[in-house]
Amino acid sequence: MTPNAPTSLLDQLRPNHLPEPIGFWPPAIGWWVLAAVVISITILLAMVVYRYVKKNQYRSIALSEARQLQDNFQSHQSPQRFAHDCNELLKRVALHAYPDRQVAGLHGEQWRQFLAETGKTPDFANSNAFSNDRFNPNAILNTDNTYELTRRWIKKHHV
Repeated sequence: MTPNAPTSLLDQLRPNHLPEPIGFWPPAIGWWVLAAVVISITILLAMVVYRYVKKNQYRSIALSEARQLQDNFQSHQSPQRFAHDCNELLKRVALHAYPDRQVAGLHGEQWRQFLAETGKTPDFANSNAFSNDRFNPNAILNTDNTYELTRRWIKKHHV
């Protein structure tokens, strides 16, 4: 090659240059869609949990009232009064849980049958604390059974 000779065409090309690196912002459309789906699912899940907790809040309040009745029984030691208080609590819970049914007028055997059916607990039929026997001062009432049935019905009745 002579100094005056033209250079080769390859020597005339500019060197390769790399494109700029891809940035993190703004994300691609797929990430926006994924973010929207995740946020929507999170909001829906939070709403479902909130409704469930709000819907069953009366149960936890009633269970704490049942514990208070048990504590009160330790001081007054009257099985008839305890049975009456438990029936009153169950009646209030039933009126809240079943506003469409005629719960307020139930008493005696109808009341026990209602508790057994809605709580899916046939043990109510064997307890005289939920019948009119609780008004008899000579009736023998099992307070432990009354308390357990009260708690079980509050926890497990189906609305």
